Amino acid sequence: MLKVRRAVRDLLYLLNQGYPRESAVNFVSNHYRLPLAERHLLARCVFSEREVNEHRKKAVGLSGVRGRRLGIDGYNVLITMESLLMGKQVVLCNDGFIRDLRAIFGKYRAGPATPRAIAELIGVVARAEPKEVVVFFDKQVSHSGELAAEIRDRIKKAGLCGDAVAESGVDTKLRGFDVVASSDRAVIERAKKVWDIPQELMWLKRRRILDVKKLINSSSN
Repeated sequence: MLKVRRAVRDLLYLLNQGYPRESAVNFVSNHYRLPLAERHLLARCVFSEREVNEHRKKAVGLSGVRGRRLGIDGYNVLITMESLLMGKQVVLCNDGFIRDLRAIFGKYRAGPATPRAIAELIGVVARAEPKEVVVFFDKQVSHSGELAAEIRDRIKKAGLCGDAVAESGVDTKLRGFDVVASSDRAVIERAKKVWDIPQELMWLKRRRILDVKKLINSSSN
């Protein structure tokens, strides 16, 4: 863990100096000879102070969703919720958002945890009471249409106003919503407000996960 702490510290320094993210991640990962999972941790979970401040300003909780139009980045949220339910590695990043380290987006396949993750997702959204909710899935991923149809049915049964669709250009479509549910950096940067649904599930299930802020704060010890 000491090597990871040093890597996080070095990456944070480079990002705060304005170095390009991809180059900085590759340099630090290669320097410390990090395995794939730890490289993913650096790439997905460490942000400059500027990015941290920008992301945190946009973050809202349940009350910030009530009565607003909510757009959900379907695969991003669902995969993270499945990881939480299966006990896979998820991380509370230093910008305050939860992210998983599986990096399976383009290869996603529904599994045993999928029905429960969908039920938890709809349950959390119902508690937030949005004016409308639309869940977007990238249609280029296999079986996106079937997944969208299942969630559309769950939305209707929950008495929510909304839809679930499989389309291209998901990131662009999410921009038009009052609140967006996603931990994708590019999506967060373009959103007005952002809601971390997996974090609601984490508090509900009382899961303890790796906290990058603790790694940063202890890296100088």
